[in-house]
Amino acid sequence: MLLSLRSLRNAASALLVATTACWAAPAIAQPRDYPNRPIRVIVPFPPGGPTDLIARAVGTKLTERWGQPVLVENKPGGSTIIGVDFVVKSPPDGYTLLLGSNSLSLNRFLVAKVPYDVDRDIAPIILVAKISNALVVHPSVPVTNLKEFLAYANANPNKLTYGSTGQGTATHLFAELFSMMTGVKMVHIPYKGTGHAVVDLVSGQINLMFDSLSTVIPNEKAGKVRMIGLTNSQRAAAAPQFPTLHELGVTGYEATGWFGFAAQSGVPRDIIAKLNTEIDQIIRTPEMRERLIGFGSDVVGGPPETFKAFIASEAEKWGKVIQQANIKAQ
Repeated sequence: MLLSLRSLRNAASALLVATTACWAAPAIAQPRDYPNRPIRVIVPFPPGGPTDLIARAVGTKLTERWGQPVLVENKPGGSTIIGVDFVVKSPPDGYTLLLGSNSLSLNRFLVAKVPYDVDRDIAPIILVAKISNALVVHPSVPVTNLKEFLAYANANPNKLTYGSTGQGTATHLFAELFSMMTGVKMVHIPYKGTGHAVVDLVSGQINLMFDSLSTVIPNEKAGKVRMIGLTNSQRAAAAPQFPTLHELGVTGYEATGWFGFAAQSGVPRDIIAKLNTEIDQIIRTPEMRERLIGFGSDVVGGPPETFKAFIASEAEKWGKVIQQANIKAQ
């Protein structure tokens, strides 16, 4: 009889645990129910830039597909650290997403104390696109192609000035890698963002810049800058007539901007997979592809694992450049 009572108690305990688990299950977002409320996409840049506009475009399409609002919030500052940290500290339920960029790979080398570990705290979802950039010079620089540029730069060390969007930013690093691979010596002029740097370039206050193709194309057509070559390893869909620095002779040179969606580590893998599938389908539509090309970008897509590996490879590559050039963020 004692054994029977003990067995009954064990059975009752097991039933209580199972019942409690069933009651608790809805508290965790499940793919079949996701999303059942609004989603926020955090953009760690001010409104109006390509990253912000793409976040809003993709968000609109997700809203149409899911019937739930996908809202973009801009949280700029701290070399994107403010926005990324906000996402990392949000609940890992798939309702707060990040549209991140190169800084996910770079800040660990540039900033003394980053309040998160990208490899540990970030769950990559999808690499949306790579942004085409180009080496352009002001027309006053007496060169028309890469061969002439290298000859002139080497004959005039530290005479040429180049602008960037800031100390330690991608455009600064693109120039540093170019200098390391070619041996040219140039003077860096950092700016706080793209606008002022481009104004000074087209007015001749600085000699050259590694600028995004979306800005380069109209200025090149207007004769305000002269194209030397693209920084990507392959030609860009937005301007296939422009050759790459790699094919022109700086073999192996590749420097690209990029952006992709991510979430907090801890978000259920099935939700990450669902987000990946939906966004991948959206960015491959003709409408979105044309929009990305209009920003001087090429669609990438692919599984989360590919994006994760890409972030790691970018960190390894640019970490070496940052350390060798002893670059620190301002």
